[in-house]
Amino acid sequence: MQRKKVIIIGAVAAGTSAAAKLRRLNEEIEITIYEKDRYISYASCGLPYFVSGRIKNMEDLLVNSVDSFSKRFDLNIKIMHEVTEINPEEKFLKIRDITNGNEFNDYFDYLLIATGTNPSKLPFFKNEKNICYLKTIEDAVILRDFVSSYINENLSDNNDENIKAGNKAEVKKQTANNDSLENEISTNALIIGAGFIGLELLDAFLSKNLNAVILEKTSQILPNFDTEVTDYAEDYLNRMGVRILKDCDIADYSADSQQRIISVVTSEGLKIKPCIVFMGIGVKPENRIARDCGIETGTRGGIIVDENLKTNFGYIYAAGDCVEVNDLLSKQNKIFSLASIASKQGRIAAKNIYNDIKGSGKNVKNSSGSDRKHDFEGSIGTSIIKIFDLQIGKTGLSFKESKKINKNAAKIEIHFLSHAGYYPGAEMIHMITIFDKATGEILGFEAVGKESVDKKTDIMSVSIFNKTDIRSLAKYELAYHPSSGAAKDSVNIIGMIAENLFEGEVEFIDCEDLKTIIEEEKSVKDYQIVDVRNPGEFKSGHIDGARLIPLNTLRGSLGELERNKKTVVYCKTGYRAYIAYKLLKNNGFADVKCLNGSYLSWKREQYT
Repeated sequence: MQRKKVIIIGAVAAGTSAAAKLRRLNEEIEITIYEKDRYISYASCGLPYFVSGRIKNMEDLLVNSVDSFSKRFDLNIKIMHEVTEINPEEKFLKIRDITNGNEFNDYFDYLLIATGTNPSKLPFFKNEKNICYLKTIEDAVILRDFVSSYINENLSDNNDENIKAGNKAEVKKQTANNDSLENEISTNALIIGAGFIGLELLDAFLSKNLNAVILEKTSQILPNFDTEVTDYAEDYLNRMGVRILKDCDIADYSADSQQRIISVVTSEGLKIKPCIVFMGIGVKPENRIARDCGIETGTRGGIIVDENLKTNFGYIYAAGDCVEVNDLLSKQNKIFSLASIASKQGRIAAKNIYNDIKGSGKNVKNSSGSDRKHDFEGSIGTSIIKIFDLQIGKTGLSFKESKKINKNAAKIEIHFLSHAGYYPGAEMIHMITIFDKATGEILGFEAVGKESVDKKTDIMSVSIFNKTDIRSLAKYELAYHPSSGAAKDSVNIIGMIAENLFEGEVEFIDCEDLKTIIEEEKSVKDYQIVDVRNPGEFKSGHIDGARLIPLNTLRGSLGELERNKKTVVYCKTGYRAYIAYKLLKNNGFADVKCLNGSYLSWKREQYT
């Protein structure tokens, strides 16, 4: 009896995960993989750190080699082979051997498309020689060699100190805001796009004493995050000497006779003269061959699949970054581009392909005997980025995403040390938790800090996935040691604050709302803003118009305040403000609110 044949297009996270699982399920299925690059199963998330030199050897990025993987799982792997066409009716592919241009057909019983994404490009650029991308290992090698060549040709070892001094002078001269009076900037590296890959590449430039300018067309870095978190990261980058141009797009550019970009003109009329241009404006699903053959794609360009990862052709599956994923919270399709999701999808697709083959009654055997379909219901999109020694994590919806679809969305901002303050090395973590103020369900979480961001994000990811009520966080039993946490973990504190909110023990006003009130001079006259910190803290910075009454003197100073006036209290992080709130309410103050996140959320500057 003829063996069933499965062809997989793409051999990175989803493709290799599917191939390995399919072989573990059955020894008789014929499995062929076509991959247009020369490498398979590599750690794409490590590419920026290979460029920077933190990962020394390219081989360290290779999870599997072609030879080892094919032998271990009895696979027919064809690298440097591009699938140019899918014929779903007759179940064959057209393939081109990139090394010699030869073309041929191959036939399948089942097909898995795992083609991933391609870097987005600006249409007016013409592949100039100093434009770089970072999607594949070959891209990383090219970029690393380009940076090294530039340094060797232009910057010698004996002038490193001059480079550093020059960079510092440039940073001092240039502000991070777009309202600078200058009209021309010279920079070693221009990074277009302030997403994950662009920000992670900063390490590759700054670690080599090269300066960098980031150009971002939206109003913030990491546009999918909230400014409640990204403001801290922007402040950190500014202090590192990175100039960030926001709300800024490219209007024009010039290239020299050697096809190298020598200047870029922004929509604000600012001329940037870069040596290296990195394009990091995002990715788009690589789905031309799927779309051309009638496979359904969505509004975001990804392949549409059902919960079993089947396309509109029952014997063609798709997995990984080329697929539109159901966001479990917003119920909208998204492109997440996360290796963790791709690997899960590859495994699930393999199980369902196997069950389809087994259900056909052909010569297929394995020990499990299960015919259950395996579903991929969707994702909540958990991710983390590392910029130098700063971590930024996100799971679920951002606050701005939540507000668009849920009128009950609210947030809690807190600032908490990564471990017990008395144990050396504690670092502040800034966190925002988004929840439904009617039901208590957690909708999202974001954090920024130098330690434990991954731990907090993972805890909240599991909580969101299990539709946890935010108040339940107060009951969590989390591992405690002075070097790694606190007796009352920050996750517990978020739950306790939520309990107080739902029980009417405290009321918040968000920083954005208070700033709007202050800007409206008539409105601010109806408010009294009370700073309950110490005089030294107040002197170092405070909200304009705030009255200093330290917490320990507040009880004896109640006569200085108007009981019937709207009152906002704040401290550094929120705890003293909460005590002040209770004191004022218990003494007849009718309308009192705590500033959500207190002064650290007001300034959103922490890393000095």
